[in-house]
Amino acid sequence: MWLPLAGLIGILGLLAQPVLGQVLSKDVGAITARSSVYQKRFRELLLTVSNRDLHAGWQLARDLGQPVAPVLWQMLSAERSNVDRRLVLLIAAVLAEGPGKDSRLFELLDHRQAMLQERIIAAMLIALGPHRVRPMENFWARCIGPNVEPEPLLGLAVRIACARFPDAAKGAPTTQGDDPGMVAAAAFSGLRMSPQLQKRLWRSERRHAELFFRGALLGEGWRYNLNGDPPTLLDRASELLGKQEERLAAVRAAAILLRARAGVLDPKGDRPDWRLLQLVSSQAASRGALQAWLSPTPLAREEEPHRLAVAHALYQPVPRTVKALSQWSADPDIRRHIAVALAVRLAKGNILRNGVGQSTSTVSPAEVIELALPDVPEFRFAVWASGGEFAAGPKCADPQLEQLANLIVAGRVSRKVVRTALEEALWRWGSHPGIGPWQQERLLIRDLMLVGSKRGGGRYQPHLRSELRYVATGLDRSDTFFTIAVEMYEFLNRPVAPVPAQYRLR
Repeated sequence: MWLPLAGLIGILGLLAQPVLGQVLSKDVGAITARSSVYQKRFRELLLTVSNRDLHAGWQLARDLGQPVAPVLWQMLSAERSNVDRRLVLLIAAVLAEGPGKDSRLFELLDHRQAMLQERIIAAMLIALGPHRVRPMENFWARCIGPNVEPEPLLGLAVRIACARFPDAAKGAPTTQGDDPGMVAAAAFSGLRMSPQLQKRLWRSERRHAELFFRGALLGEGWRYNLNGDPPTLLDRASELLGKQEERLAAVRAAAILLRARAGVLDPKGDRPDWRLLQLVSSQAASRGALQAWLSPTPLAREEEPHRLAVAHALYQPVPRTVKALSQWSADPDIRRHIAVALAVRLAKGNILRNGVGQSTSTVSPAEVIELALPDVPEFRFAVWASGGEFAAGPKCADPQLEQLANLIVAGRVSRKVVRTALEEALWRWGSHPGIGPWQQERLLIRDLMLVGSKRGGGRYQPHLRSELRYVATGLDRSDTFFTIAVEMYEFLNRPVAPVPAQYRLR
């Protein structure tokens, strides 16, 4: 059996050290001495048909990280023409490089011989990744490649990817025509479209018109959150929120998210259903509405009660949350989520160490939580964050939080590190408020890129006949590319630390 994740993390420091027989090149810390061992394992997981496990292979690449990236790029280079094998290795290599490490990927794209499928996968990886701080020179031209008229599926993927790099829109052409996917991707990334085309699109009743609505609303919200660009679609969002057709459910989600980001929701208005309220809870600008709408008990038919329970701990007055502990602490599905969320909230600010396992924070003595919940070991983080003592107790079920607890007791961790680790726990558990907008953006990418294929449509929109699903041309609906792309999407759709900067709690 291959090493588990915990073991891998423990040996990463050793992997980066030169040992007997290891030859280091420009890839400092790269694994070369025993690369055949890693090649064999990656070949088993990614390339051997009989026991292929793409998720396990990609997870191994992500866990081992940059030391193993040269091995994967070398394996990719050795695959000359098998498209599927090259794609799974490309994904593994990018995952090993880590978020935002794009130099080798763009070296591949700079080759004129880069395959169409490779360019599409590369654009999807960028689109599903975090926002980059630095611009990429000639982003559009390098992603599209030498073809003057690229396949529509590639053009669609690169349009979406433009959202992740500053100034990427500068090199992109003006979007012409009214293909629903193309205009949705262009609107999401803020690419150029004529005002006349946009007016026509907002009035459109054509099939898939909702893709443009989602792209425009999510894109404007993304740029408002990132750059502070003033929103111009608030009235459109309000109008779309009032439309109750089932096919517009994702549009309503994008609309309320934009209005929540702008802080224009009326606390005296009707409380939205739990799905939309989860999205509102991701935006501190809507604190007033959240304090009016959030309840300490699950809403009717709520499928993910831990999400709104976390929001209650983050936005309602702390005494009210502590008072309501009896209502949620007995619920095994949400109690640790709220305890950690309360600790994240209280840990914000400075702290002075005052002995092992104790802290003196900026809160007043009256605000120090004195309640003890022995059956909720994570609640000790909230007590400590409020200025109390980190008491002895049972172990946390999450190994990373148990290690954090030991560091707090030993007085070997800063308040800032504790808050970051606790927030990452919420992200990994799927209860972090930022999960909502993160998912909405990914669902748009999925619906533009994958549902038109046989594999993606059967998985994501089985209730629709294939001819009713949006598809961009360029590859056959049954092409094996989509099998790999769907598996990649599913793998990347699991929240992993660190929390992307644009979704962190503020």
